[in-house]
Amino acid sequence: MSAPFIWIVLPIAVSLLLLVIRKNYALANLIQVMFCFLMVFFTFITRIEERGSAPLIAIYLQPSLVVLGRSFVLIESQKFIVGLFYTVLGAWSLILFLKGSHSKIIPLGLTLTSLLLAAMAVEPFQYSALIVEVAMLTGILIAFSVDTGKSKGIVRVLIFYTMGMAFILLAGWYLAGGETSPVNDQQLTQASLLLGMGFVFWLGVFPFHSWIPLIADESELPDSTYVLTVLPLAIILILLKYLNGFAWLRESQLVYQALFLFGAVMTLTGSVWSVFQNRIKKMIGYLTIYFNGLLLIALGLNSSQGYLIFPEALLPRLLSVFLAMTSLLIISDRYRLENLADMRSLFYEYPFSSMGFLISLFTMIGMPLSNGFLPLQSLYQATALNHLPILVIMLCGAGILTFSFIRLFMVIMHPIEDDYEIVTRKESRTEKIVIALLVILNVLSGLLPKMIFPSFAQIMNSFDLLLK
Repeated sequence: MSAPFIWIVLPIAVSLLLLVIRKNYALANLIQVMFCFLMVFFTFITRIEERGSAPLIAIYLQPSLVVLGRSFVLIESQKFIVGLFYTVLGAWSLILFLKGSHSKIIPLGLTLTSLLLAAMAVEPFQYSALIVEVAMLTGILIAFSVDTGKSKGIVRVLIFYTMGMAFILLAGWYLAGGETSPVNDQQLTQASLLLGMGFVFWLGVFPFHSWIPLIADESELPDSTYVLTVLPLAIILILLKYLNGFAWLRESQLVYQALFLFGAVMTLTGSVWSVFQNRIKKMIGYLTIYFNGLLLIALGLNSSQGYLIFPEALLPRLLSVFLAMTSLLIISDRYRLENLADMRSLFYEYPFSSMGFLISLFTMIGMPLSNGFLPLQSLYQATALNHLPILVIMLCGAGILTFSFIRLFMVIMHPIEDDYEIVTRKESRTEKIVIALLVILNVLSGLLPKMIFPSFAQIMNSFDLLLK
């Protein structure tokens, strides 16, 4: 049995099965939750290709699977990435199950996760562009809301991702046979520009970013946050695979300068536009752009420290979005929540959820005691050594967001009127426990960084040539 069959083919088959029984939504949701964590469990009890003594190892898998003449390869060092994607899907599915909320994540989330892993596993990996396009279409199915019927963001993401695919495929044509070295400098420049344009469209770099806040605003909260979490993460990992696979590409300083530029632009635009947003969902969309920019800046350092900061920054990125989604989902279940003004005095009715939402926001800017503090402080220090203008942009973005979040804190904590009856029982015991556990995990991983952060460093083991 092969690893790609277990983590790519089998989940697609289960997704099709769940699609058949989706009328019994609760059962389909429960099966997806159990299956996701089963996939995570498999990462602990299996070993790919290599044989040796290790705890819990019971199954040995082949690394490759050939489909239509193309190989899908998952190696031992990629198991953490596989487990991470299925953990994210399992967490989203579990919250949906606990809340009883309907979402197309059940069962399309399994298909999307499988396709993104397939895009990272396919060889030759120029074909990842085609699989990413199919994954994007699956993400569109998840994000499209029948209730609102809005499709402006859907149309834009379809256009931008299709254009990105065209640039990536055209770059692949230039790169054919050039894994070791390009034919000439002109080919190097052309291929680099084409590849760069493809990832600019995919990552939503200004001015091709408008689909991100639109998707966030037009879709249901769990759907948009999930798609905007896993899709950019997969794109960045595919970018790392390109850098790891082409010697001349990873040795080009122009590439890392471009990563710095794109990251700085995303950080600045994401923070500035987030401040001027009144709609909560759009604000989360712009915060997604902001944090993706920080990840690109970490990669642009092109140093061992930068490649250590990148995986460490993923923990606050994932946990803060998940905490924000969970908190807002609990509130919006009983209270119409669209604009920031709707959060006025919300603490007195939803104390756990409102504080969970605020903590998730401050985590994104590296609040002390949160798990965002260590990676962001490390990123500031590493950037200050040789890239002072980039540091200034990052600090300006963080300062702008800090001011905005303090203003939001004052809105949420605004004193209520004297004749207003305080009702704090709108949150169930289960909801309070979930929020409390997420906040505790946030704080503990911030106070004890060696507890979780070293595990995330395993992500870079898949890109060993970048670490040399």
